[in-house]
Amino acid sequence: MNPVETVRGWVDNLAAQLSAFLRFTPEGEQPEPTDAVLANNAEWLGQMSAIELLRDVGKHFSVNQMLARETVRSRLDGEGMSYTEFSYVLLQSYDYVQLYRRYGCTLQTGGSDQWGNITAGLDLVRRIDGNEPHGQAHALTTNLLTKTDGTKFGKTETGSVWLDPELTSPYAFYQFWFNADDRDVVRYLKVFSFRERSEIEELERQTEERPQARAAQRTLAEDLTTLVHGQEECRKVVEASLALFGRADLADLDARTLDAALCEVPKAEVSGPVEELPTVAELFAQSGLTNSKSAARRAIQEGGAYVNNEKVTDVEARLSPEDVLQGRFVVLRRGKRNVGGVILARR
Repeated sequence: MNPVETVRGWVDNLAAQLSAFLRFTPEGEQPEPTDAVLANNAEWLGQMSAIELLRDVGKHFSVNQMLARETVRSRLDGEGMSYTEFSYVLLQSYDYVQLYRRYGCTLQTGGSDQWGNITAGLDLVRRIDGNEPHGQAHALTTNLLTKTDGTKFGKTETGSVWLDPELTSPYAFYQFWFNADDRDVVRYLKVFSFRERSEIEELERQTEERPQARAAQRTLAEDLTTLVHGQEECRKVVEASLALFGRADLADLDARTLDAALCEVPKAEVSGPVEELPTVAELFAQSGLTNSKSAARRAIQEGGAYVNNEKVTDVEARLSPEDVLQGRFVVLRRGKRNVGGVILARR
């Protein structure tokens, strides 16, 4: 349903993202047997006419069977579905035929919600090609990964996490896994990490005995951030996490990491010369770290207010140009755990 140019851009992005996990044959080199192939179904679907789709593919599908599928039935009993959605199974099934023919692909794997589409592809391979010359095709589905509340991971769910750093920054990616529920984290380690069983069992024991230490969550977050974004990005994220809470130097963080970190906390966005900005107490209230200016003043008086990890002692204190990190950012903290920020508008 999207423009061709948009989909082409997605294909390029997918290739870049998957290169972190799979080896595609570099240009000019001979392919290795284990190299991955990025196949774009536009190569065959884009060349197919409506007549060919109906004549060569559609004739193998029974409308009765299509209507009997649970995913179709539930939609027809509710909000209904378009013909485009209804006919999608023809396209995915034909993809399997083409992968079978072109690459000798005899196993299609996916989430359990794709069972109907994948088995329809098996049947189409048998009907069109008679399982020749590559032998019988197969299907493998795995249970969808769900959170403790029963919701699944995915692009349509709330709290989505993306591989693309433009959609989920490395900092936010790290924090997503670091904040995993104690009831979920060991399962995630088994699915996503390459840790030995003995290591995971030890982390499970630590989680049961000292959940506040979040040892399993930290391991999961570091492993996955390194896998997806690389060791250097993971190092920056860990440094940012420590720096925000006063355990590392904020001045060492680059603008991109600071921006990503402050996007995840309460913040005030302001403009104008630094000297003319509201008082620190007012900025605490504007950012949401305190519910009022008077509460911010009390936090200062009680020794619990910090600007860039430096304690504020004057209830009338204002920011100075030296407080602004990377030209735009100021980190606020109330107590040990409540972090917020101030972001200055670009000039």
